[in-house]
Amino acid sequence: MPSSYPSQNGRSKYDQFFIFGDSITQFSYDQHLGFGFGAALTSVHRGFSGYTTANAKVLFPKIFPTLQEGRVRLMTIFFGANDAVLPPHAQQVPLEQYKENLKFLIEHPSVKEHGTKIIILTPPPINEYQLQFFDAEKGFDTPSRTAANTKLYADACRDVAQSLGVPVADIWMAIMKSTGWEIGQPLTGSKDVPANDQLASMLTDGLHFTGNGYKLMYDEVMKTIRATWPEEAPENLPEVFPPWDIAPK
Repeated sequence: MPSSYPSQNGRSKYDQFFIFGDSITQFSYDQHLGFGFGAALTSVHRGFSGYTTANAKVLFPKIFPTLQEGRVRLMTIFFGANDAVLPPHAQQVPLEQYKENLKFLIEHPSVKEHGTKIIILTPPPINEYQLQFFDAEKGFDTPSRTAANTKLYADACRDVAQSLGVPVADIWMAIMKSTGWEIGQPLTGSKDVPANDQLASMLTDGLHFTGNGYKLMYDEVMKTIRATWPEEAPENLPEVFPPWDIAPK
């Protein structure tokens, strides 16, 4: 891998990979956290449990780095799992508002100032069989989510990204395909069809990822980066510091 010594005021400076999302981002497994960019980019991990795009819209201008703090080279946006809760649950964000909020994040002036390359992640499918226990533990009298409603938000996320020319890491579709589901079939994860062990292996509680789920997410993001911007893949980015065998002593 090539290396360089970018320097400002005598100090080497890393570009950043800004990883932005809800609890699925917050709880992501450490081995996948930086997507393998450690020697070339600083991973800035900003996951917020329970947050929706409505929260993200307010939060984003407060936490997105300035150019003085380092250029954000890549960014993932991964929201929708909470937006897709059903009324009367408080987190629910109407579908059209969800789409507008995503557009706000993608088109924010700070993102344009950095020239950031954005990847949108679709919200993952849920498993109603597992989620009934999650909801019971929370004291909910009615289901918080359904497979069908979550699909609407995944579809909307995909549509917004495609309309703005932003690449999509389609987590929803990747997980569904891993279960054997095909377009046109009843949704895996719905109680209208039998429980699916493969889907259960991806989700701890019907919503959050297991290690298998995070591995799939990692693979989809890296596949999207390599397909869209191969020059941004970890193996093609210059390291900020040289390898050990030629490093200054």
